Amino acid sequence: MSIRHHIGDDTLMAYVNGTLVEPLSVVVATHLAICPRCRKSAALMEDLAGLLLMEAETAPLSPAEEAMADIIPSSASPDAGNDDQPLIKPDYSNTGVPMPLAERMPATLDDIPWRTLIPGISHYPLPKSGSQKNKGTLRLLKIAPGKTMPEHSHTGQELTLILRGSYIDDLGRFQTGDIADLDSETLHQPVADTAEDCICLIATDAPLKFSGFFSRLLQPVFGI
Repeated sequence: MSIRHHIGDDTLMAYVNGTLVEPLSVVVATHLAICPRCRKSAALMEDLAGLLLMEAETAPLSPAEEAMADIIPSSASPDAGNDDQPLIKPDYSNTGVPMPLAERMPATLDDIPWRTLIPGISHYPLPKSGSQKNKGTLRLLKIAPGKTMPEHSHTGQELTLILRGSYIDDLGRFQTGDIADLDSETLHQPVADTAEDCICLIATDAPLKFSGFFSRLLQPVFGI
């Protein structure tokens, strides 16, 4: 697997600090399971956070520093710096996808009970847990070969991890293992560009913003 698109530094630092909402964290953790480069970056960020804590322990902490210390513990594994050691078990219960995505899957990718959004585009919402159930969305998205997503931008952050197939948009070509880390400045229109379905894991922390009158009418249908 050749991964060309990686997690942005700001997003990865937020993950290490534990400040990402749950849906975004699931996508980051799933990408880390298959990307040695991002695992190494996460480990370096965790080490830096640890050094800062050690230095801070030599002097009394201000109230602001104490608050920061509470969010420093990382979601990353102590072995994250080892490129040969997956951060997360790469497969679980024969689902064919990495943890922690696997534990949220109702079936394998081939057996997902897809729900049609529009012809050629289907989705499957994935469960969230804990106190963040109302924060953001997490879902699988399937785009049939040659089909185009409605053009849209974002009112917050969107993370898209390609699990199978590929798509192309104004930002480039995204293939299996690649992650698109998008913010409110991004306007794009992905097109599945191979002979197989493009299946993605997508998380958002705010609703998408569709372009065009017809696409805006579909906003309640998409629910994202």
